[in-house]
Formats: sequence, C-alpha cells, structure tokens
Amino acid sequence: MESAESALNTMTRPVPQAPGETFSVLIAGGGVAALEAVLAIAQETPGLGVELICPTPEFELRALTVGAPFGLQAPRRISLSKLCQRAGAKLRLDRVAEVWGSSQRVLLDSGEELFYDALLLSPGAARHEALPGARTFGGGEDVQWFGEMLDRIEHGAVRHVAFAVPAAVRWALPLYELALMTARQAREREAHVEISFVTHESAPLFDLGDAASDRIAELLADAGIELVLSRAPAAFADGMLRLEDGALIDASEVVSLPSLSVAPIPGVPQGRDGFIGTDPEMAVEGLDAVWCAGDATWFPIKQGGIAAEQADVAAAAIGRRAGAAGPAPTFAPVVRGALLTGDEPEFFRFEGDGAGTASTAPLWWPPGKVAGRWLAPYLAREWSGGENDPLYPLEDLTVGSEEKDAARHREALDLALRFAEVDAEQNDFDAAVRWLDVAERLNVTLPREWSQRRIEWRELSGAER
Repeated sequence: MESAESALNTMTRPVPQAPGETFSVLIAGGGVAALEAVLAIAQETPGLGVELICPTPEFELRALTVGAPFGLQAPRRISLSKLCQRAGAKLRLDRVAEVWGSSQRVLLDSGEELFYDALLLSPGAARHEALPGARTFGGGEDVQWFGEMLDRIEHGAVRHVAFAVPAAVRWALPLYELALMTARQAREREAHVEISFVTHESAPLFDLGDAASDRIAELLADAGIELVLSRAPAAFADGMLRLEDGALIDASEVVSLPSLSVAPIPGVPQGRDGFIGTDPEMAVEGLDAVWCAGDATWFPIKQGGIAAEQADVAAAAIGRRAGAAGPAPTFAPVVRGALLTGDEPEFFRFEGDGAGTASTAPLWWPPGKVAGRWLAPYLAREWSGGENDPLYPLEDLTVGSEEKDAARHREALDLALRFAEVDAEQNDFDAAVRWLDVAERLNVTLPREWSQRRIEWRELSGAER
C-alpha cells in the first residue's frame, strides 16, 4: 500500500504565481519566536497569507513569572486571536504533527493537511529536571512551591538555600533573579538565611559580557550571596549538594533551572536532544522552504530576545522568498538582558565583542523583559492601554552618562507613580491604573507595593485584571 508521504510526493504543488494568489506562510508555535515572526511579516512584508498554528489561545511571557512569588504581579496573558487579527493573520488552534517537505505540506494533530510556500517552526522546547534532587523552577506551577519556600525562610525553617546552575543549563539569568530577590525579601523581613549561588560558569552570565558579569558579581556580594564559580553541581540529596568534582555543600534547599529538549517532529532533521540545525538565515538544514526559530534551534542560548532575533531573520528570509527586495538576512546575535532584582532592574547588552554594557537605565526602548524588535513594542502598547498607537520597532539606546540616564529614568518613573497616586486620591482609579501601566512600561515591572496597589485599584475601577 502506498504511504501517505509517497502519495503526497506525486501530487503537484500549487505554485502561487498567478495574479492575486497569496503566498502562504505557516508559523507553528505560540511563543516569543512565533509571535515575533507574525508581527515582523505584518510590518515588513505585508500581504502574505500568514497562519499561526498553536494549540493554546493565549500567550504568557514566562520570563516575568520569576517575580510572582515575591508579590510582583504575574504576567498578563494576551489573546493570540487579537494579535493575529491586528497583524492580518489567521489563528488555527492545532499543532503540527509531521512535515512533508518534498510536497510542502504539514499534517496537523487534528488530521488536517495544509500546503505551505514557507513554513516557520517555532515549537519551543520541553523542560526537564537538570539537577537530580533539586527543585526546578520553570515558572507556571513552580511559583507556588517557591512562594511556600519563601514562607519557610521567613519562619526560620530554611537555614541555607543554594541556587545551582548545572552544566546542562547555559542561560541562567532567571536563577540570578530568584537569588537576588530571595535575599532582598529575607533582609526586608529580617529572616536569617544563608544563600549560595553555585554555577559551572566561569563568570556570572558570561554570555552578556564582562560588564554584566562584573555588575552581577557586585550585586550578589552586596546581597550577601556567596558566589561559587566554575564548579558544576551534580545532585542534591540528604541536605548535601554534591558537585561534579566530589565536593559537598551543606544546604536545606537547592533551586535549579530545567534542561531542554525538543520533541520529535517526523519529517524534520533533528540532532541531539531534538534540536534543529539551521543555517545563518535560520533555514532548516535538509529541507527547502522551512525555517526554525526559538528554543528548538541548535543555538545554545535559550532566551526570548535571541528567539525574537532568530524570528526576525527567518521572517526576512521568508519575505525574500515571496519576492521582497532587500539583502539576505543573517543571524548575528545581540544578547540583551533585563535583570529583576526586587529593586531597580539592571540592563545589559552584549554585541559579541568588547566588554558589553551594563546600566541601571534602559538600554533599549521600550524596555521589555524580552527585547523582541516587534513583540516588545506590541506588548508594551497592549499593556499600557495604547492599543491604537502606532507600532514602532524596538530601538537600542545609546549610552551617555549612566548617572544622568539613570536619573532621568528615575524621574520619569517617579512622575508616573506620582500621577497614579494623585488620581487614586481623587477616586479616578481607572486613570491611576493607566499611570501604573505606564510606569511598568518604563521599568519592566512594578515595585511590589505598587503592583499590589494596581490590583486593588483595578478592583475599585472595575477594570479587567
């Protein structure tokens, strides 16, 4: 009996050359890379027939969940239907189950088959325990147990917490955030706890450059956190964190980050742990008219800003395939990181050479947690009530005097918070909430006390959470 793929291979692939026929783009996924690609195509190559294939109807920025255990508001969800409508794309609640590259078709979980002229795979990656015996923080449901651990610290039931980065984890910024915010909350609540940060890295977040590494080491020292470098943790059991060199560290709790793998996608060449190889234009090796972006790619840094950059390259390549003019894009990563500390966020940028840049003032605008060229402005616009404002691409800010830049940033933030307070005193809670949304847009996230006020003021105004 003839296989389904063989039968498909004998079919004639419709070529969209006729006048009025639309170039069909399928984007598989619902994370940062997929949404960035939808927005990038809409802004830079409008008129293509884009369809987003995703099993869930909403998007949540997972990178912001680290603040939830500390009283910072959990990230709001956005409607994928609304985003697609604004971008002139379609949304299909389904999942790509198999790719038939020779006939340019995909099979969906629902059993439907779709043709494509261009396919962008952004399936993300599954999370797994990377450090046996440790607690693994990946956002979502992990917020609850981390909050319970903070309560136990406050009541003296936890005497030593180790935050541990095993060799399988390359991008550890969320763990640094958790460690710094844990230390800050313990200090504020006069809880006595020892905190260690144990990592295989030769310097904190070396992917962000020397300036970031030096600043993070300084923040850890100021917070009283012991930093152990170039020592990979291996396992945690019986109150002891064992390192790969055999050394033991006494600890009540150990918190780590997950390792990642990509589920098999029949028809797509995949390497170790399922990751997908691409060329510099993010085209999948071994397939024609197929690209990949995000955590599923071979690139070792798994980070939202990097995923968005890959999506921009893929979107531009797809536009060229559809006939758009312009130079061939290539992936040349710029690593941007916004570090939540429980106080003012820290901003880092590294372009691959030199020391990089570290600043308490934003290094890009809008200063989103994930620095996507189009997704960051879209989220900032949606979350600050400016849905009808024009959408401008993310812009890197030049560094002047850091003290002056930081002072101007603080003045703007304080002004927005002051206006919010004045409006609340006049019982105009709707306006007060809008000012807090503006403050959040300026500062990545709101300080804890203001986050709580926004919840209360939303309830008083009847505004949607």
